[in-house]
Amino acid sequence: MSHVLIALALAALAIGLRALASGRSTGERAQWAERSLIERFTRLPATSVPLVRAILLGVGVASIALASRSDGAEARRTDPEGSETILLLDASNSMLAVDMEPSRLQAQRDLAARLATRTEGRLGVVYFAGRAYVLSPLTTDISAVEMLVEGVRPAAVGLGGSSIASGLTQSIDLLAGGDDAARKTIVLFSDGEETSGQPLSDALDRARDAGIVVHTIGFGTEAGGQIPLTRDASLDPATAARRRGGNAVLQDADGNPVVTRLEEASLREIASATGGRYVRASDGASAIERRLASRSDDPVGATNDVWVGALLLLAFVSLWGEGFVFPRG
Repeated sequence: MSHVLIALALAALAIGLRALASGRSTGERAQWAERSLIERFTRLPATSVPLVRAILLGVGVASIALASRSDGAEARRTDPEGSETILLLDASNSMLAVDMEPSRLQAQRDLAARLATRTEGRLGVVYFAGRAYVLSPLTTDISAVEMLVEGVRPAAVGLGGSSIASGLTQSIDLLAGGDDAARKTIVLFSDGEETSGQPLSDALDRARDAGIVVHTIGFGTEAGGQIPLTRDASLDPATAARRRGGNAVLQDADGNPVVTRLEEASLREIASATGGRYVRASDGASAIERRLASRSDDPVGATNDVWVGALLLLAFVSLWGEGFVFPRG
């Protein structure tokens, strides 16, 4: 409500200034000659025109003020019951496999961005490979979360491997710094491969003790796929030196191509141990969406974007009309 009052105050100020300028112009003309004489030699606007121009200016200023309010998107993200959600993303090299179209990594980015727009409350982003990193603290800024999710790639990770336990631990630590009364959730995106790090049991015990539900989404197929050595790959110098052309794939110590497969057992275990749900990304994440989605069928912020566009269009039309359609005088 406060932003509406501010917009009205700015509109009143703009109208007042326009009326003052118009009155001053009229007064200056009166010093030179009577209006009837001036009208014989100049084209003065009708008496009602200054008022119309003032109203158009006020409408334009108010529309800009409403469109540029900073709390619009955040207000729509507020969850009256309180919720905090961590999107935990897998940035290990195995996510580069293309046994999903266009790749596991891109499918993960797309799905994480979709869930970000449909999840109430505050969101945080953590990604992991051999260790975990906080990409975003808890926030209500959807645009920032979407941008950060799109930038997740193995090459940005300092330590190779895959440690789901490390990612869960970092996510739990991040939620511990939030609101104690909030409903806390972690959504784990991964192919389920665990090659390094602490035992999963320790992280799951912590999640249960803290009342944190962990949903898991599996990426990949049982048949699996090879790992292409693209520019997004995280490689040691020796492996990077062997990368030639566009068909190079990750190899093991014996020179055989590494094949990565969806490991559903660990993902099911994580979800089951914390009261969460496991789904395959290839089947869609509608089940998890129903748990995390806004009460609205539309993505959070979509309605807000429409209103912002309409207000900016109204501002443009009003200011253009004030400046160019009506004669000045």
